[in-house]
Amino acid sequence: MFFWKGLPSSFLRARFRGSMGLGRFILYYHLFALLMAVVALALQHTFETGAVLSPHFWLLFFVVFAFTLAAYLLSDLGIRKGGELSIYSLIGGLFLKLFACLTIVAILIIKFPENKLLTALNFFSLYFLFTLFEVICLLRNLRDQNQT
Repeated sequence: MFFWKGLPSSFLRARFRGSMGLGRFILYYHLFALLMAVVALALQHTFETGAVLSPHFWLLFFVVFAFTLAAYLLSDLGIRKGGELSIYSLIGGLFLKLFACLTIVAILIIKFPENKLLTALNFFSLYFLFTLFEVICLLRNLRDQNQT
């Protein structure tokens, strides 16, 4: 704490509002995923009488986590290359992630028909939360690119 007192506030703003580098994204992404996992466990223990998480929740969690990371890496690579490739990589990354994740959840719902609605709700909540985080980070990179 003592170290932070002497730093000017403009330095702190520049340090924490700058471009979302790859290392910084991976750190924040893992912290976000950890927070989501803790919330899921808390919900599971809070509502023990009713099913809040499907039996395949952790598989869905890992699949959406991995595909979101891959989509961000693809999009980030395209943004760094610049030009028209950046738009194709953004759309391509989001599309591939959506298609792959929907394929996995469709297989789970067809193969294990019990709790279809719960599995679908768990999937879409995970998918939209991870996608929201990814898009926010990508927009930070695009905003910084437009300012220079």
